[in-house]
Amino acid sequence: MSDVQPINPDRNQPPRAKVVISSRRTPLSARGEPAVWLLGLALCLCVTLVVALMAVIVREGLRTFWPRPIELVTLVGGEKLLGLPMQDEAFDASGDEAKAIDARRGGPGLTGGAFEEGRPVRRLYRVGNRDVGQEPFRWVTLANIESIERPADAAMLERQEWGVWIGTPRAIVRQETIKVPAAAGEIEKSGTIDTPDGARPVTREIVSTQSDGTRVVRQRVYVVGDVAGAGASIDRGVFDRLHDEAIDRAARIKSIERDEIGAINHEMESWRLRVRKAEIERDRAANARGGMLSESLALPAWIAGICGVLLMSGLVVVLARRSDHRSPASRMARPAIGVLAGVLAIWCALEHPWSHRTVTDADVAGVKGEADAALAKLQSAYDEALGRIGEIRGLDEQYRVVVEDTRGRFAPLRQTAPDEPLMLSQIVRMVQPNDLGAGGKWGVYLSRWAEFLGGDPRDTNTAGGVFPVLFGTVSLTLLLSLLVVPMGVVAALYLREYARQGVVTSFVRIAVNNLAGVPSIVYGVFGLGFFCYTLGQYIDQGPRAPALRFDWWLTLGGGALAAISAISVAVLAKPTPGTPSRGIHRAMAFAAGACWLIAAGLGAAAVFRTPYFHGFFAERAPNPVFGTRGLLWASITLALMTLPVVIVATEEAIASVPRSMREGSYGCGASKWQTIRRIVLPGAMPGIMTGMILAMARGAGEVAPLMLVGAVKLAPDLPISASAPFVHLERSFMHLGFHIYDLGFQSPDSEAARPLVWTTTLLLIAVVATLNVAAIWLRASLRSRMKTGVF
Repeated sequence: MSDVQPINPDRNQPPRAKVVISSRRTPLSARGEPAVWLLGLALCLCVTLVVALMAVIVREGLRTFWPRPIELVTLVGGEKLLGLPMQDEAFDASGDEAKAIDARRGGPGLTGGAFEEGRPVRRLYRVGNRDVGQEPFRWVTLANIESIERPADAAMLERQEWGVWIGTPRAIVRQETIKVPAAAGEIEKSGTIDTPDGARPVTREIVSTQSDGTRVVRQRVYVVGDVAGAGASIDRGVFDRLHDEAIDRAARIKSIERDEIGAINHEMESWRLRVRKAEIERDRAANARGGMLSESLALPAWIAGICGVLLMSGLVVVLARRSDHRSPASRMARPAIGVLAGVLAIWCALEHPWSHRTVTDADVAGVKGEADAALAKLQSAYDEALGRIGEIRGLDEQYRVVVEDTRGRFAPLRQTAPDEPLMLSQIVRMVQPNDLGAGGKWGVYLSRWAEFLGGDPRDTNTAGGVFPVLFGTVSLTLLLSLLVVPMGVVAALYLREYARQGVVTSFVRIAVNNLAGVPSIVYGVFGLGFFCYTLGQYIDQGPRAPALRFDWWLTLGGGALAAISAISVAVLAKPTPGTPSRGIHRAMAFAAGACWLIAAGLGAAAVFRTPYFHGFFAERAPNPVFGTRGLLWASITLALMTLPVVIVATEEAIASVPRSMREGSYGCGASKWQTIRRIVLPGAMPGIMTGMILAMARGAGEVAPLMLVGAVKLAPDLPISASAPFVHLERSFMHLGFHIYDLGFQSPDSEAARPLVWTTTLLLIAVVATLNVAAIWLRASLRSRMKTGVF
């Protein structure tokens, strides 16, 4: 049987190459998975850090006002102290302290938690009572504690000054000074006296004896409690009633001082300034050299000037209506005539015949007479208000409270009067945390928050509220936004829509971007030197070295001539449409820019050396008004600092507006400005809002420039008041960022102020977040209005 070969249909085809299948897989680095995991891990790490930071701030800030228990600590040696436990920490003891701790180790009566991993533990107690020479905070080693109790009658007094006092309230006394004649015989040092509430204990002490034998006696009637006071505590209900009455008296005193006496002082100061202003005008008139023209020519020249202004204004209108707007002659004539008309109008306004009214000695005497009559009435009202304050204060000084510490010392009236008890009105709040339930603790907690948000600072900013600080921060941020957004939008519009994209524009953009990296303290130095001390002093007192009138008019005329030259050269520098730009055109454009710089310099010289302006507040010298740190200068300084952010964000927003929308507007016959106003700006508004949000966030947290241009430690007067002009942008203000710095590093009791640092930081974050959320909501609403459909 012969071998039969199978028919191969592809025998005429070349043999195929053997396909080798590789088992090698794509490496992970090529797939990018490790990079993705690393990026995700980095994001998680950043989010974790932010969340951890916020958690710490929220935790520490919210627990500041929670009432802590008061512990009565008895040490091994028998010493006792009352204090609030703040924190525990392990430490390494040395020397005799280490030997004493080792001797107590494992012994009876050892406090729980006295050792941690073999190391002794100590506890920080806030013991207060700083005005009697006691350290307000004290570390106590737990191994040296014999016992810890929490007495129900232990109280913490939050005072107007000198921090807190921790002790046990023993009595409320009504203290008064009486005079006992010599014929009354011997004075009983103690006894009882009939009161509307029954017979109450009384003590008497001779303060002094007059020449006729009359004795001045300090009498103390114990309204609540007794003379001994040992082991006794006052009735809390009676204390609350008397304390409310004392707080009401203090509020009435403050109201009279702030409203009535404040208004009287303001009126008296205004009359004094009115007299001073009349004297300054009299002296200025005596030293004046007269006008530019003689009295016989002043009125005709002024009338001729008015006619010239009207004729030039009419000529500008006629040229605008009848001439070709694109012709070089029309483009040069109208601005030139307008500049000349402006200079002539300035002359008519400054050199009118009534501009040199003289103030004589008789005028000053008349003003002084009116001022003396008004001041006499105001002084009478002032004395009457002081009398009412004296009556209320005399009654207020009678009621005192005796709160003893573990050494038997009571809270003094002041540091220089340690033998007189504290007045009830000096107490802001008395808290007995060991006797409070959950509802009582929440009541104290919320009342402290209400005082913190709505009250004024006290005790060198280490206690009280932050309402002026909060108001100043919000006012600064809002005013900053109102200033920076218009400036940034105008600058971005010019750079994107009108400026020729060349070397100069690129240089300006680079400069704007670099300004964002300038340290904020540099802006503060600039604001202090230029705004406060230069521009503010000019507003207050006028120019430091005014020029002669003839020289000043030469300067102003030179500036006007430079401006006219700049306009003319700029018109001639523009090539005819359809012809290429040549070197001569670029040279003329450079010359026009130089003329504009000369005009700006001469104009600035004319403004800052004018002999016609003597300041708005010359009578207040040497006390500055705008020539010092204030809210206005701080807002402008921060606006300059955040201006690059708004410019860049606005430029990007303008560039993102679809070109088809612009072309559609042009196709409907709109001009370029109409297109910008109706199409570009509304479309870019969400991006502009983004820039404003970034500017607000940065400006609200700045501290360094504000320390130089406006923020102060204490500013009880708000920028808004009930007295004219109602808005006082020249006043200094308080800021949350500076307040945090002051609490943390400038406080006389840094340990007591440390919890407030966390709470103030939390409040600053809440303010910035609230403002940003409001701006984000506004941006979202604008975006929803600008949504368009595509067909």
